[in-house]
Amino acid sequence: MKKLFLLIGLLLPSVIFAQIPLGYYDSAAGLTGTPLKNTLHDIISAGTINIGYDGLWTAYPRTDKKANGKVWDMYSDIPGGTAPYEFTFVTNQCGNYNSENDCYNREHSVPASWFSDASPMYSDLFHVVPTDGWVNNKRSNYPFGEVGTASWTSLNGSKLGTSDFPGYTGTVFEPIDSFKGDFARIYFYMCVRYKDELPSWTGESFSGGNLTIWAENMFLQWNALDPVSQKERDRNDSVYQIQHNRNPFVDNPEWIYAIWGPTAGTDEESAVNYFNVFPSPATNSVNLDFRSGTKPDEAYLFDLQGRKLLTFTGEQSFSVEDLPSGFYVVKCIFSNIASEKALIVTH
Repeated sequence: MKKLFLLIGLLLPSVIFAQIPLGYYDSAAGLTGTPLKNTLHDIISAGTINIGYDGLWTAYPRTDKKANGKVWDMYSDIPGGTAPYEFTFVTNQCGNYNSENDCYNREHSVPASWFSDASPMYSDLFHVVPTDGWVNNKRSNYPFGEVGTASWTSLNGSKLGTSDFPGYTGTVFEPIDSFKGDFARIYFYMCVRYKDELPSWTGESFSGGNLTIWAENMFLQWNALDPVSQKERDRNDSVYQIQHNRNPFVDNPEWIYAIWGPTAGTDEESAVNYFNVFPSPATNSVNLDFRSGTKPDEAYLFDLQGRKLLTFTGEQSFSVEDLPSGFYVVKCIFSNIASEKALIVTH
């Protein structure tokens, strides 16, 4: 069974908040799949400026400043809560470190060793972010993932340990939930911006010029469960002013599914219009709205691994109270025409 994803942009309207330059994405209008990926690559690669590795220090006060003027460090911050510590720009710049809260440095979200320290990836502002030096060191070059058994936990709750996400069992680093979508959208940006370089990259998250299946599934879920924040929109605008390109998946997160979804690049309009799923995200129950005069011959709920969780042919609602928060797919079959809709469950 092919990976179960659908263009979530067909289900949830896109709301654009960032200051996108007029006409910036005009050439991408109406595209999906590989044509969209190639067009976005051309858009975000043209006219870029490589500020250099040292230039990151100067850029961070513009791109990663919290409302109180401190460094926005995703390895120590706790949105909506009290951070265990905060860094001051320049004053707390690394330097040496022996524990958390010693200093902040430059973290390659995609480990630099995976692309042999090559430029311009090495100093791309979108993925090289300021983080606590000690936590950065603990993360090392392990992939992002979801930890089952933690061997170490940072003061804000980031974890290092054994992966329990289906498809990978190695050591991973897990950021807190509030920043998982941020890192997912960074990875999707890197896949498009450096699509020509990607085939030579190593690392457990990439294979053959693409994300590995487990990483793609996980990042799709992270993107769905942690929507674009104002922090990301503001950072996108700031990076654009410095580096002269944007992360298109912050501006238009539905494009992630238009490129990586299984129906990307195909004409699914006749099928997807057979029914709708609401609400999504859902917490208790889900309703199915079938097009007038239609009724599915078969109807199922699947998880990301393609496991059939529910069969509800003939029913127009079902409960999700007992399902873990995550990303699911509702699949209905109408006279041999299969239609799939994304469903996000949150508790």
